[in-house]
Amino acid sequence: MYRHLNPAGEGLINTVPLSQTDLICWHNIRLVATDMDGTLTSQGKFTNQLLQALENLATAGIKVLIVTGRSAGWVSGISSLMPVVGAVAENGGLFYRAGSDRSIPLTPISDLASHRQQLAAVFRELQTTFPQIQESADNRFRITDWTFDVAGLTPSEIQTLSHLCHDLSWGFTYSNVQCHIKPQTQDKATGLLQILQQYWPEYSLEKVVTVGDSPNDESLFNRDYFPLSVGVANVLAYIDKLKYQPAYVTDAAEGEGFCELSRYILQAAN
Repeated sequence: MYRHLNPAGEGLINTVPLSQTDLICWHNIRLVATDMDGTLTSQGKFTNQLLQALENLATAGIKVLIVTGRSAGWVSGISSLMPVVGAVAENGGLFYRAGSDRSIPLTPISDLASHRQQLAAVFRELQTTFPQIQESADNRFRITDWTFDVAGLTPSEIQTLSHLCHDLSWGFTYSNVQCHIKPQTQDKATGLLQILQQYWPEYSLEKVVTVGDSPNDESLFNRDYFPLSVGVANVLAYIDKLKYQPAYVTDAAEGEGFCELSRYILQAAN
């Protein structure tokens, strides 16, 4: 059992190794909502083992939904190319259902052009304090948020950037790849809850497991909404920075950790 203080210093939070759970925990799982980069990927790539795990889950009737910070342009392709029921882009901004080329907005934006201009203005404001930050290459393909590279930023600098965004009435999150300027109410949990209510209302939250590895997955670890959440082992690098920690942590990191979880779910289903 991992024991640590949460960031607010409000006492010990216990995160249990997945290997210490009983299979009965996973018996009723019908949908896996998972982050992608660092959770499904291994060193930035999908492995044959990972793709087979996704196929095995689909064959067993267990749905997989990708919930990523990747851009709308990128997610529109991946949602149709992998054995998943769909994918959420931009940390809860848009939903692409498998087999459809149409995005479903999860964050209401009345004027897209104005929204993009406002995001650009916030980014320029951040650059006055941090001139070294650079717009991410995929930013031109985004709709609801604005990204810049996280590489080279210290934890203290990231915290300052978060405070600056909030002072400007915008939200902020980051992953092992990018920093995101976003609407304050936009996060992965909010988007996922909307999708579950609209498309799979028959699944109670006890039938859903959420999976992630980074600070932008934090809302998926909120046990008030998702009692079953799993971090792949590399989440431990951020664990003391998270207000909400995963209930369980795999022994293996990245995509191998997801495969580890999938084996537990499939064994429990049999």
